[in-house]
Amino acid sequence: MQRFLMFIYVLLGFVTEIGVCGLTGGSRLKPVLTGPSKAYLRSQVQFHCEVPGWASPLTFELRKDTGDLISAENNIKVTFQLQVTEGSEGKYYCGVTGGQTSNSIRLHVVTPVLGARLSSDPDPPVLYEGQTFTLRCLVRKGTHLSFTWDHDQQEVNASSQHYRLSGDALTVDAASERHAGTYSCTAQNIMEVNPRFSSSQNLRVTVKQNISTLKLSFVVFLNGSSLMANVSCRLARGSPPVTFSLLVNGQEVDVKRVDSLEFWSVRPVSLGLDMGLAQCKAQAETQQLLSDPVHLHVVPVGGAVRVMVKYLYDVDAVVTAARLTCFPDRGTFPAFSWSLNHSSLPPGGNAHMEMQNGQILFLTDISSGNYRCRARDSFNDSSIWVESEDVFIQKTDLSATPMEVIALVFCGFLSMVIVGASCFLFWSTKRRNNSCKHGIKHEIQSDAMPMNFPADVSFKPQTVEMKTFIVNFAD
Repeated sequence: MQRFLMFIYVLLGFVTEIGVCGLTGGSRLKPVLTGPSKAYLRSQVQFHCEVPGWASPLTFELRKDTGDLISAENNIKVTFQLQVTEGSEGKYYCGVTGGQTSNSIRLHVVTPVLGARLSSDPDPPVLYEGQTFTLRCLVRKGTHLSFTWDHDQQEVNASSQHYRLSGDALTVDAASERHAGTYSCTAQNIMEVNPRFSSSQNLRVTVKQNISTLKLSFVVFLNGSSLMANVSCRLARGSPPVTFSLLVNGQEVDVKRVDSLEFWSVRPVSLGLDMGLAQCKAQAETQQLLSDPVHLHVVPVGGAVRVMVKYLYDVDAVVTAARLTCFPDRGTFPAFSWSLNHSSLPPGGNAHMEMQNGQILFLTDISSGNYRCRARDSFNDSSIWVESEDVFIQKTDLSATPMEVIALVFCGFLSMVIVGASCFLFWSTKRRNNSCKHGIKHEIQSDAMPMNFPADVSFKPQTVEMKTFIVNFAD
């Protein structure tokens, strides 16, 4: 009897366990799926599925979000092998027979990067200052990419104010010379394990200078018996090529495109005759400049010639040098010559030097004597010299009070005179007002008092002492 009861008890326990596992407990089984979120195309990945804390074999199924059954296996914990193809991308989950489904994992199929190269806008990447350019890092193959940039072999900082990085593009909104140079990019698959790279070849970006400060000038020369003007159009800065035009009285007379910043044009002129108003025009791809007008007028040297002398002093007000400047009354292209005591000065030496084509004679070691300058047309060696009067220059001991000291003393003296006069006028006005008030009061009191009442009113005139300042200046 006891054995029978024991058998019944074991049989009931076995049936209860089956009921719990198969009917009631099975609905509470929650599997967990683990696996990668990214995988390279044509690689093999593994998904693992299990029920935490469960020690008995179960049937696990791996499914995609489309509902397709990928694989099914029976074990306590299973591993699903998956060959990655282009159609493998999507969500994956696993389940147990009669139980719940697991969490889902989205698998991204990554195409390995290959064949990085650069493209530019504009193409070719040649532009002027202030213009915009964009570089793009293109790849032949590759997904899930990040990009890095190098400029002259230095990595471009993403937070730099000089560049704007967005996706596969690098943009400069206002280019300058600092943005010129060689660029390259590197594309990388965004993978935690085994990231792959592809780098482009270098691409040179050229940023041209804007043209600026166009000036016109001309020189003249004799071509046989004809006088010719060689007109120059010159830019202070810019990047060639540049198209120059010469205009005379608004009419274009010469045009040339050159690979430099200067243009020359030869025009016939007549001595003493105004040949018109000349201007230069410079045309670049994005700019056009016009120079100031210049008269093509060659005036011969003539009239009186004068010499202006300026002494230079040291801190002790002692003459250390002298500068002589020669001024003819007229002449567009004068040549100059200097003499001392009617003997010509050599063009160079330790005691003097000539500047501005000989117009200025600078004496660094003064030799006392009579200096004279003469001028003539520089383009005609047979023209007549026009001479100045002699100017006497004393050698040494020419100590003098500099003009700044003279001006300072004079201003000080004038200021004291003004202050003294102002004080005198103020005092006189105040005294006169007080005197008037006192007189009125005295008249009122005289009307109210007896005639023998003493009135003690006194007035003492004030004296302003003016000092005379005598300033002695050395000859």
